[in-house]
Amino acid sequence: MNAAKKIRLLIDSGESPEQVQVLKEMAIALQMKDDFSIDRLYQIDQRYFDVAMDLLKEWRFDHHIASRSKLIDMLLPEVMPAVLAVCNEP
Repeated sequence: MNAAKKIRLLIDSGESPEQVQVLKEMAIALQMKDDFSIDRLYQIDQRYFDVAMDLLKEWRFDHHIASRSKLIDMLLPEVMPAVLAVCNEP
């Protein structure tokens, strides 16, 4: 199973929301080509860290683009208020 799908399943499961939040923020940063503090990855358990590394590898080589799109579609409602606020700044 690819990393984007794993993250979607982790989100749906509701387990370890603090750890999953780091994965979500990383996916959003990758999609938006935004900064992400790598130090955040050291704060999560190995299982989630491994998923993060898999996501990076897949993202870098454009693997599993359809799964990435589904993940981003799932996360977009979370980031849209922040994106709209930045776009509407004077």
